[in-house]
Amino acid sequence: MMKQKPTIPVYHFRERADKNFEMSSLSNAIHISHWNQAHRDENYLLFFQLEGHSRLVVDFQEVNIHGCAVYCLLPGQVHYGLSMVNSMAWVLATDAVRIKENHRAVLTEFAIRNQPVAMPASKGKLLRDSILLLEKLGDEYPEDTSMLEVCIGQFVAACQRDQLLSAHAPLRPLLITRQFRSLLMVNFRDMKSPSEYASALNISPSYLNEAVKDTTGHPVSYWIHQEIMLEAKRMLFYTNSTVKEISHLLGYTDTFYFTRLFTRTTGMPPLQFRSNSRK
Repeated sequence: MMKQKPTIPVYHFRERADKNFEMSSLSNAIHISHWNQAHRDENYLLFFQLEGHSRLVVDFQEVNIHGCAVYCLLPGQVHYGLSMVNSMAWVLATDAVRIKENHRAVLTEFAIRNQPVAMPASKGKLLRDSILLLEKLGDEYPEDTSMLEVCIGQFVAACQRDQLLSAHAPLRPLLITRQFRSLLMVNFRDMKSPSEYASALNISPSYLNEAVKDTTGHPVSYWIHQEIMLEAKRMLFYTNSTVKEISHLLGYTDTFYFTRLFTRTTGMPPLQFRSNSRK
């Protein structure tokens, strides 16, 4: 019997909770079987820490969360916990359908930057009280989503305040860039050309490229390749799939072209990346 190749485990909060969300206190993170194991979640994870220091790895980057802060994980990101020291923290898991479209755009931009956002203590205590009330009402009134919306709104507001402080691009190009990158994170396996994203956004390829480059400093093709190669790196590191298998899973039937693209984008061939990263 052929031995099954390891894959990246995928979890969904509905496997553990029969309601519209799951709230986990991370003081009990050691009791979550996959806390310190690399995995994906199919749902959003909104991390809120009132105090302490938490460390985790998200898509090959170590994230340090100090004091009162928020952090967001999008569906599909590979992550695992490293440590928690004197931490009082919670993770709110919920589906995309429970998050308003404009809020999802903010969370996507937040996750792309991959940095926690500090919160004033007063805002943190308000969010903590809201979370505790959500836990209580969620058990008593599982179909009522009003308190869930309040908590998500407070979380998004914290992200938005930080983005407004750091934003320098004009509003229209910034909005287009957010829409493009939201589309990219979902469709990178199937949509490979800038013109496909421009068509989906009902704008010309040249205008899309101009907006993205003005906002980020890089053209559309750069971000398409970065997203594809990030998924390739995940598969090279966390699975034993061959380069040919990975190439096909990512939508490339020509393995030699995929290998050249990976080498040009990352600076080394796929198998060398696998070898170096596993040392």
